[in-house]
Amino acid sequence: MAADVEVTTSRGRELVLMRLLDAIAEAEGVPGWQIHRSHWVAKAAVVKVHRAEGKVALELSNGLRLPVSRGFLPQIRAAGLSA
Repeated sequence: MAADVEVTTSRGRELVLMRLLDAIAEAEGVPGWQIHRSHWVAKAAVVKVHRAEGKVALELSNGLRLPVSRGFLPQIRAAGLSA
């Protein structure tokens, strides 16, 4: 089922009507990770990893802090991102 996907780039933000998995497929060739059921981030946008009270979040170059769900933690750790 399609839903609004917010795409944020250095050029701005846009809402696109599509499934998140389709949006991720469109980003093929851009290194990055799905970090939550509703978030995908480009590797180049990650500036810092935060850990507080057992939870991990990624800080992006635009200042956003996005949560990493437990199911996606192994791929983040395998990429060498850990706090």
